[in-house]
Amino acid sequence: MMHRLMLLVVFYNVFCTTAEVERNVYRIPLVRRKSPLQMLIKDPDYTRKLNIQNNHPTNENITLFKYLDSEYYGEILVGKPGQKFSVIFDTTWGDMWIPTKLCSKIIYPICKTKNLYDPDISSSHKSIDPKPFSVDGLVGNLTCDAVVMGHLNVSDLIFAGISEIPNVSQFQMMHADGVIGLGYNTLARTSNKTFFYKLLEDKKILKSIFSVYINRDRTTNKGGIIFLGGIEPKHIKGEITYVPVSIKNYWQIEMNQFSIHLNKTKSETFCGNHGCQVILDTSTNAIGVPNEYVFAINNLISATKYLYNRYKVPCSRVNKLPKITLNIGSRDFRISGRHYIQEMENENGTVCISAFCDSELPDGLWSLGGGFLSSVYTTFDLENNRVGIANLK
Repeated sequence: MMHRLMLLVVFYNVFCTTAEVERNVYRIPLVRRKSPLQMLIKDPDYTRKLNIQNNHPTNENITLFKYLDSEYYGEILVGKPGQKFSVIFDTTWGDMWIPTKLCSKIIYPICKTKNLYDPDISSSHKSIDPKPFSVDGLVGNLTCDAVVMGHLNVSDLIFAGISEIPNVSQFQMMHADGVIGLGYNTLARTSNKTFFYKLLEDKKILKSIFSVYINRDRTTNKGGIIFLGGIEPKHIKGEITYVPVSIKNYWQIEMNQFSIHLNKTKSETFCGNHGCQVILDTSTNAIGVPNEYVFAINNLISATKYLYNRYKVPCSRVNKLPKITLNIGSRDFRISGRHYIQEMENENGTVCISAFCDSELPDGLWSLGGGFLSSVYTTFDLENNRVGIANLK
């Protein structure tokens, strides 16, 4: 082997000497880099950082699908082998819950339409104390298993396996199987290490930020993107306006003013004296307002009473409806009829539903769902306890 190496060196020198007579000589500087050992001595955390950069994504795009122009959900796998579920990413919940095989399809017919989790066929399932779980009429037990979303995974997430789903519209009209909560862990009933917090703890993502882009284009079933671990500038036009979180529970912020522009000179304004508190709700298209404002706001956009305490407008008038301005962080964000009107199909054809309904929240809280969020790009910054809102490109 040594003789072959010497011959190769001789041949190389002869070739280079001859070539230099015929062409210019190019000199490439050599840079001596520090070895992994030197880097480890300098930074004991170097190996972990290198492994994270080389082997694991530090953020993830999750495609959102939509149902009836009103519900936005993504897909996850639970257990090994993975059992597939559709889940709503809900900023007004803290926990993850999915229905289980214990949900009787006779007693609870809604479970006929759901994928049901079976812990007995999952090799990664871990038994925990069979604590009961009960919230908003949902009843079940806590369980623990692996959850995979895109390239991200949590190996041991505690969540609620639901065996009883109440017969109320909130759940009976829900298309997805379950929910992953993205609210503060103060909302959680299962564990203070909920899905997003667990991703951060396990270093699966490095930035404690997630961002939401909602797409209301009715020509596609794609409902947008939730970006875990950062911000996607390609969706943003101009600057992001940041507003501090008022209370670390919901993603709750202050809205300075809500104005309906009836014509060029006349507007009706709500919560304009001292502002009002709003929560951001990625689970619905509705814009929830205090009960005393429901009729007034819908009347101003010429909406009439429909089913389930909702209002409707003639579909032919959607593009003629008033513009509405929400002032948040001393910046105006404007929405039009195509944002706050939801088109749905019924037995008689298409019906256009107003997004404005009773928030059913205490203390005069408003909730801003897809009727507003589909008009902006929103980022939720857990580290700095703030919400960022920007116009869409």
